Amino acid sequence: MESSRTILTKIFTDYYLGAAQAKKDGKPIAYVTAFTPVEILRAMDITCLYPESYAVVCSASGKAGDMIGSSGMGQFAGDLCSYSLISLGMDHAERLPYGGLPEPDFMVATNNQCGTTLLWFRLWSQRKNIPLFMIDYPTGSENTDQNEYVYRQYLALIEFVKKQTGRDLDQRVLAQQAANSRAACKLWSQVHVLNQAALQIDAAKLANALFPIVAARGTPAVCRYCETLIHEHSRENENAVIAAQPSFRLLWHGYPLWFLPKRYPSFNDDRFQIVLNDYTLWWDLDYPAADTLESLIRPYTSTYLNWLPQRRIDWTEQLVRDYAIDGVILHANRSCRRALAHVIPLRDHLLRQGIPSIILESDMANPDYYSPEKMNSQLESFKESILAA
Repeated sequence: MESSRTILTKIFTDYYLGAAQAKKDGKPIAYVTAFTPVEILRAMDITCLYPESYAVVCSASGKAGDMIGSSGMGQFAGDLCSYSLISLGMDHAERLPYGGLPEPDFMVATNNQCGTTLLWFRLWSQRKNIPLFMIDYPTGSENTDQNEYVYRQYLALIEFVKKQTGRDLDQRVLAQQAANSRAACKLWSQVHVLNQAALQIDAAKLANALFPIVAARGTPAVCRYCETLIHEHSRENENAVIAAQPSFRLLWHGYPLWFLPKRYPSFNDDRFQIVLNDYTLWWDLDYPAADTLESLIRPYTSTYLNWLPQRRIDWTEQLVRDYAIDGVILHANRSCRRALAHVIPLRDHLLRQGIPSIILESDMANPDYYSPEKMNSQLESFKESILAA
């Protein structure tokens, strides 16, 4: 059996080199935002690329600073999303990872995770004269009117893509894509469950394992990858080869720090370990059993940052119980205003429930806003508060 590392490498290679080959072959390419219903686009034989995921690669490669400086946003750069700045700087940066992203034929943006992506993609569209389609997902719980509203936008998206490319929707491919996405998300949830009873996959590995479920969701390779992760770490459990278990289990709330080698700051104390980052579970999307266009309404309407605030709080509190969490670290990510807005209410709620919590300020991709000295000092105080509890 192939190792998870081998499968992950193949997914990365197929994604980036496959896109470059598609461009050479004259096949349509779309830039899409994080929670775009890519199953529809792939059922129309469109190659989908996620600039947000590429920004993560650039940050992890140490290229963020140069690309942000090349974004052309000048004095406004300090107030904007680092993902958008990295992407806007692609045209002027040198020696990009994987040679950069090929130019798109059109773009699709959604508001079900981030409002910034709509403005970012609109600016990109205007700068490059690239056609743009935007999908508006209502916030909150689903109802018949909301579902009809989203469904009509899906039909409009199909017509938009058909106009841009001349390609029709293949219902059989759509059904298979939806089935693959549903299976992959269920397996992704099971990967996390491995850490409920005992720490088997450290948080850094889970963060690095996120790419397939984000960028290749809907493909069979993601299911193979998750199945292999489960097999490898379940086997380690059976053979009692698990690393020493931490005394204090921590939850990291929000985006990792992609520019750090381990994605999270060091605790300098083996008793404290992050056993879960809830951001990686934001991608455990809920696909209904049906493999139709309508089945793509629920997963993309009910994304974490599209939930109402109370639902986010309730979900986090449930994770604390399910994963036996001793303390919660809330990343106040300056790049993500929608996530940042509920950090203080969430912290206050957790403290009222007697759950030790702390807010750490930084950025997901721009190392300029990371202070290791300040963060280490805060973490030391946080550990002392847990020990004293």
